Amino acid sequence: DSTLKMFSKESKMLQRSISFSNMALSSCLLLPGDATVISSSWDNNVYFYSIAFGRCQDTLMGHDDAVSKICWHDDRLYSASWDSTVKVWSGVPAEMTGTKRHQFDVLAELEHDVSVDTISLNAASTLLVSGTKEGTVTIWDLTTATILHQIPCHSGTVCDTAFSPDSRHVLSTGEDGCLNVIDVQTGMLISSMASDEPQRCFIWDGNSVLSGSQSGELLVWDLLGGKISERIQGHTGAVTCIWMNEQCSSIITGGEDRQIMFWKLQY
Repeated sequence: DSTLKMFSKESKMLQRSISFSNMALSSCLLLPGDATVISSSWDNNVYFYSIAFGRCQDTLMGHDDAVSKICWHDDRLYSASWDSTVKVWSGVPAEMTGTKRHQFDVLAELEHDVSVDTISLNAASTLLVSGTKEGTVTIWDLTTATILHQIPCHSGTVCDTAFSPDSRHVLSTGEDGCLNVIDVQTGMLISSMASDEPQRCFIWDGNSVLSGSQSGELLVWDLLGGKISERIQGHTGAVTCIWMNEQCSSIITGGEDRQIMFWKLQY
């Protein structure tokens, strides 16, 4: 609905509702220091919102089509777009104070054949994985801005991708309901597991995978056994995004039913 909302977990109350654009917001992240939120939009722009000042402090007109996903690491912004590119930006300060406009510089532009729907970084931000509308997963070396591997492994859009904690594997989910594991060094598809509906998002700790389905279910995948080990009823619409804390103890999911749910893992 084109708004960015901030909630207090303690009081479970809505604290702020901000509108930058008249088009959908696609991705948001909180910068280190908790002072700035970056949000991308289908209007081709990326917005920088200062929590302290309560206003949009900068707008990056970054792409020629909708921005689908943004990532952040070490004062660099990574933006994926339906214009078939992924761009790496510098000049984005962690603490955005005052009203000065910032100079954003493109450090690299990663060209694709079709629109890019998702990206993610490895822990050291030396590698980037991108997933496209046509089902291709591409692993990029960010130090040279070159392609290491290009793997056409989904029929339909790649919904989500992520590196394993040790950067040896990439996991991808797609509209085809498949969950694929790719070897980063060789670019080989190690395994592919199927579910009966699109898997829109996931998290994993290198062993277990929790994915969000089109129907609203959360699926627990057993990678070694190559099967789905548990199904949890979550949302009444598609699970669109999922987050886990570093301790792997708390999970938050968002869905097309407009709900945000907090989960506690029971071990």
